[in-house]
Amino acid sequence: MSIAEILSLRFQFEEIIQNFVIPDNRKASILENIIWFKKYGNRKNRFRPGYDRAVEIANKIYESA
Repeated sequence: MSIAEILSLRFQFEEIIQNFVIPDNRKASILENIIWFKKYGNRKNRFRPGYDRAVEIANKIYESA
């Protein structure tokens, strides 16, 4: 995956999770926070619009790391 694709996915991820119930320090899409989101992001968020897409993006970014 190219760097441009990863950056695009990161932007999409950050846009989706802005209104999720997660700590503000976990909303940046660094790899550590993506791993955290994969483990704990479902709490209070799994029924929110965009959750499935956010998980899909997190998985793509994680697999490309």
